[in-house]
Amino acid sequence: MGNNTNRFLANLGLLLFGFASACSGMLIQIKYHIGNHGDIKTNDLVLGLNYHNWSAVHKFSILALSLFMFKHLLQHWKWYKAVMNKRLFAKNQQVLFLSILFLLVSTTGLLPWLIDLLKGDQIIRKAFIEVHDKLSILLTFYLILHIFKRMRWFFVY
Repeated sequence: MGNNTNRFLANLGLLLFGFASACSGMLIQIKYHIGNHGDIKTNDLVLGLNYHNWSAVHKFSILALSLFMFKHLLQHWKWYKAVMNKRLFAKNQQVLFLSILFLLVSTTGLLPWLIDLLKGDQIIRKAFIEVHDKLSILLTFYLILHIFKRMRWFFVY
C-alpha cells in the first residue's frame, strides 16, 4: 500500500474511533455520571445499550483510537523531531498542545483502569476520572479544530 493510502486509512481510523470514543464518553458522562452522586442507574438504556455496554464501546473505541494514534505519530515522527531539534515551538503551538493534551487525556483515562485493577483507592480513581472528563472536552474542541484545518487533505487524496 502506498504512503498516502496508509496515511488516509490511519486518519480515517482516527476520525471514526475518535468520534466513537468522544460520543460514547460524553454519553456516559451526561447520562450516567452527572448528578447521580454515586448511584448510577446501570440498567437505564440509551439507544438500546446500558451503562456496561456503553462502557465497552468506549473502551474498545479508545483501544482502536490509541492504535491509530500510535500509527499517526509514527507517520509524523520526522515532523516531531524537526520541531524539537529546530525549536519551532511557537510556530507549531496548536499541534504540540494537542499532542500534550492527548497524552494527558490518555494517561488520566488509563490510570483509573489501573487503579481499579489493583484494587486501589477509589477516591483517587474518581479524581482521575474527573480530570479525564474535563480534559476530554477540551481535547474534543482542539481535535475538531485540528481536523477542520486539515479537511482539504481528505478531499485532495
